[in-house]
Amino acid sequence: MADAVAAVEAYYAGDLAAPAAVPVRQRSGEFRQHAWDVLRGVEPGEVVTYTQYAQRSGRPAAVRAAAGACAMNAAALFVPCHRVLRTDGTLGGFRYGPGIKKALLAREAGAGV
Repeated sequence: MADAVAAVEAYYAGDLAAPAAVPVRQRSGEFRQHAWDVLRGVEPGEVVTYTQYAQRSGRPAAVRAAAGACAMNAAALFVPCHRVLRTDGTLGGFRYGPGIKKALLAREAGAGV
């Protein structure tokens, strides 16, 4: 737990990559677990669409399943679902609300990463 707290503190101090170093264990079905692992590869400052996320997860037609993986993700900074947008560029949903998603994206974009 101390590693997670340190990573969150480092993130808010400007080390946007810190949460990626913390192992995450969430339980779900095979696709969702794989999709969460794939999502950890989306770097700070990078965004992908739900369609691109489904493609990266190996199931290009499973856009709704990819969105569902984001919806069920309980480890937002560590599995960065805030970096997934709708195809039209709008925010889409976020477990912790659109305001938090927008703030996280702005923090990452503003850091010049």
